[in-house]
Amino acid sequence: MKQLVLLFALATYTSQAQNTPTTPEARAQAMTTTMTQHLRLSDAQAAKVREINLASIQQLEKAKVDHKANPRQLKATIDLIGATRLESLKAVLTPVQFAQYQKQREKKLGVPQEGGPLGGGRAAEEYSN
Repeated sequence: MKQLVLLFALATYTSQAQNTPTTPEARAQAMTTTMTQHLRLSDAQAAKVREINLASIQQLEKAKVDHKANPRQLKATIDLIGATRLESLKAVLTPVQFAQYQKQREKKLGVPQEGGPLGGGRAAEEYSN
């Protein structure tokens, strides 16, 4: 019985590891695919969003290496990369798309929504990015 449980756990871990994008390019593509589906991006928007996502991920990976010994500097750099990414996305997305993206992003990050704990009005489609 222990062998069956161990085999199941290993199979679960292996399948999860295979589903997690590991390269910056794969992660950027996964993010872009999700955003394309939920925000209904045009092909042109999707291409630009993918470039933004890839550049941000590459910058984050570099920052993790460059500031490994300095957590404060790493956090500041990550915050700057995030702010730059948001501004870049804002330039590509329509105002409605950006508002929907921001609403979901805030929900994911645990930022309280307007209108109390249940949120006000209709909820945006859920996704994670």
